[in-house]
Amino acid sequence: MQVQDFVVHLSPRPSGGVDHGGQYAIGLAHSHSSRVTALAQEIIPRPSAINLDVADPAEAVLEEIRHEANRTAEAFAAVATEASVAFETVAERSYAHGIGEVFADYARVRDLAVLGISRPLPPEQRLLAETALLDSGRPLVLVPEQVPVFAQERIVAAWDATPAAVRAIAGAMPFLKAAREVVVVSVLEDKAFRRGESGVEMCRHLARHGVAATFETVARAEREVPTALLDAAQSHGADLLVMGGYAHSTLRGLIFGSATKGVLENPFPLPILMAH
Repeated sequence: MQVQDFVVHLSPRPSGGVDHGGQYAIGLAHSHSSRVTALAQEIIPRPSAINLDVADPAEAVLEEIRHEANRTAEAFAAVATEASVAFETVAERSYAHGIGEVFADYARVRDLAVLGISRPLPPEQRLLAETALLDSGRPLVLVPEQVPVFAQERIVAAWDATPAAVRAIAGAMPFLKAAREVVVVSVLEDKAFRRGESGVEMCRHLARHGVAATFETVARAEREVPTALLDAAQSHGADLLVMGGYAHSTLRGLIFGSATKGVLENPFPLPILMAH
């Protein structure tokens, strides 16, 4: 199992250059000898956002959006070429409400997706993350601003025996195999897992794939689950946290599980690979 190809969503930078998600993607592609598709979207604004003082305002705005997307793609191409990684850049035009669907479309036909996120989380980045996570069927790597460099020396994998956790660990297998240290962590409060749910059994499964993982439990205490997981990852000096992403349907839409909601709404200090 390898990362043969993946997609990264590029966010324009006012100062030019490549955003932290793009930088992380180039490092990942170089490390795994994989091909990266860099998606630069031309996001069409609502009519109320168009400057009516400009002659033919709609065309003027669209031209500027097109120029910004091309500039973003060209910046990525320059850095990727220098790093000697295989890549392609694509530009897609969509309305703001459809940007997540475009990102998910590309992710479906690749091994995973990468997205650089900022804090506070802008609405468009949340939409991209939610749609890619829930609709693509592929793992999503969220990259915070302070960690633009890809690394896979130490990985912490969250385990609660749910299908989402199973899919996250399966999707992270290429990284787990390359890591020097892997720790499978369960956040518990005196809960006993059956054998088929055990983190120890998951470590045995990983060992059969050549991954020497250890298992530990973490007391939740007064902390939220995302905080407990992030504390565990930081205590191990992890480069990557692997976890399942959860949501269930209601009459009013999607309600995210507490761990997923906590990750999307709060700052975190390291990249997180999630799967639904």
